[in-house]
Amino acid sequence: MKYCAILLTFALTVSAHAEAIPAARATALDGHAVEFPRDLRDATILIVGFSQNSANQTTPWERQVRSGLAASNIGFYDMAMLASVPGFVRGLVIRSIRKKVPEVLQPNFLPLTQDEGAWKQAAGFTKDAPDAAYVLLVDKRGDVRWSTHEAWSQNSFARLASEAHKLTTMP
Repeated sequence: MKYCAILLTFALTVSAHAEAIPAARATALDGHAVEFPRDLRDATILIVGFSQNSANQTTPWERQVRSGLAASNIGFYDMAMLASVPGFVRGLVIRSIRKKVPEVLQPNFLPLTQDEGAWKQAAGFTKDAPDAAYVLLVDKRGDVRWSTHEAWSQNSFARLASEAHKLTTMP
């Protein structure tokens, strides 16, 4: 019985501890510096792509988040993980991305170049879905409060919106 109580206490402690995103510094496509957790709001949505093909999945999420939630006090960033891109071509890749991303979206688009393993852990990355959009809702400390790598749907977006609004109304 004593061991059951210890295991239950351990399980509750583990489940109460949220995964956190890594501290990060990045330059948005418009040239301004962004730092996590400093620049996080009470609720910030991070849409992370880990492959070149992930844009097919991240774009529908970004469109809905921008049009449906960004007008409220919910922040968002669309992020491309480029840590595995060799340094000598990384600048070319970032310039290519900048040309494809509309100017209005560039302040919210972050190329990430460090800590790929930590980002994959925080996002719940799975090798079965390398091209997925990894959508994370984080609080102002950078703790992940909700996440998915499902394709965009009305239902998954509604769940995200509900959780995000809860964070913005917390005291």
